[in-house]
Amino acid sequence: MQSVATFGVRFKTFCIENRVLACILATFLLSAAFILVPDIDLAVTRQFYVPGVGFPLAQNGTLQDLRMAGSNIPVTVAVVVIVALALKLLHPCRPCLLPPRFSLYFTTLYLLGPVLLVNGVFKTFWGRPRPVKVEEFGGSVPFIDAWSFGQSFAHRSFVSGEAATIACLLPLALFVPRPWRWRVVAMLATVIAMVSLNRVAFGAHFLSDVTIAIAMVLTLAVVLRQIFYVSHADLFSDERLESELSRFGLAVQAKLRGDLDAVAGAIRDRLTVLTRGVRRLGV
Repeated sequence: MQSVATFGVRFKTFCIENRVLACILATFLLSAAFILVPDIDLAVTRQFYVPGVGFPLAQNGTLQDLRMAGSNIPVTVAVVVIVALALKLLHPCRPCLLPPRFSLYFTTLYLLGPVLLVNGVFKTFWGRPRPVKVEEFGGSVPFIDAWSFGQSFAHRSFVSGEAATIACLLPLALFVPRPWRWRVVAMLATVIAMVSLNRVAFGAHFLSDVTIAIAMVLTLAVVLRQIFYVSHADLFSDERLESELSRFGLAVQAKLRGDLDAVAGAIRDRLTVLTRGVRRLGV
């Protein structure tokens, strides 16, 4: 019993001191489980499938509203942080609406995670068919397990874009006061789980699609936090970013003013030439 407790303490210490490696290892082990036992995906999906009917929960209005909320909330957060950076560039002499490091961190997470990694890479090269398309659930194509390259490029199931997007909300818990942190983690994790399982219930994704997507995004979130707040904290400090954004915004405005002045000058020259030509024709 003591050896088990000692191992638990050491494992916890390892995870805390090596967060990035621990997340990569967790993603690897999760993937290995679905590859070695692909029936996990089929067994879970089968709980929501009715032979001859399909996936009836896909027609449930409440669950459809949940899916809509699960799509809109993270997109709203992404828009807010991006707009905060954009407004700083448009008004470089004013302070950022949000801490610039916070805004840059989440903007980078959204762009590298759901946009580039999921939709740019996995949705391009992995053609895993969705549950509703496989033979076991009334479809016409064979089941393909996680991480396998498939031929059904019209229905890309691996990995889940919606699960990856909603998972971007979990790092928000790191920015709340510490006494509230675990409560916020539990609340956000519950929302992420509900939205992700909703996709499984609809027959749109397998369990591996959503869980691996979440694991990859959270790994990316830990890597970015390590860069922004630990290893390169000075480079990405709020004070430095505020200054750099102001400088960049002023430079862009100066460039735009110069370009507009050049365009206005060219237009004036053209009008002058045109006016002279009209006068000569009048003579």
